Amino acid sequence: MTKILYFLLFLIIFLIALVFSLLNLDPVKIYFYKGHGIELPLALVLTLELLAGVVIGYSVRLLRYMKLSSECNRLRKELALAEQEIETMEADLE
Repeated sequence: MTKILYFLLFLIIFLIALVFSLLNLDPVKIYFYKGHGIELPLALVLTLELLAGVVIGYSVRLLRYMKLSSECNRLRKELALAEQEIETMEADLE
């Protein structure tokens, strides 16, 4: 049931994006350096901006994940050492 809902949601968003793209085919000029630029359809420019935002967002998320993963590994090692120390102390008490 949820797969159908996700598909319907995707289809609705896709159709809205398609209509938006078809309504915004006017060319816009993008300048990169002092008078040097290219003309592209507005829909393409907006799509490229969206993709750049997604790439940047996922890059930041990946960096955060890598940092948390490293911290998790460090804490696991610390826990293993603490457990080993507890076992050693318990063995000394017996």
